[in-house]
Amino acid sequence: MDELSIPTLGLILLTASLVAIVSRRLRLPYSVGLVAAGIALSFVPGGAELPLSRDLIFTVFLPPLIFQAALEIEWRHFRIDLPVTALLAFPGVAIGNNDHESSGNGGCKDS
Repeated sequence: MDELSIPTLGLILLTASLVAIVSRRLRLPYSVGLVAAGIALSFVPGGAELPLSRDLIFTVFLPPLIFQAALEIEWRHFRIDLPVTALLAFPGVAIGNNDHESSGNGGCKDS
């Protein structure tokens, strides 16, 4: 992966901070604000070309989003929806894992 320059990283952090401020004012979850900002920035011409890989997404971007969602979750609703969530999640993971193995990738990193 190409290294990000300090100004580019600073611009990313500034954007994330502004999204956090706007999301809080609009009373939206931070992850929704980030997705909306990402979609909006994708239409800006001359935007930064950031190299994305599966490893980068799974190790850098996804854990903070899951952590934030875990902090914001309403546990009463989670307990009510747990049977449906488990019913959909476990087969989904099994199908996704089976699909990944049958594609010839067999546990190899980004082939």
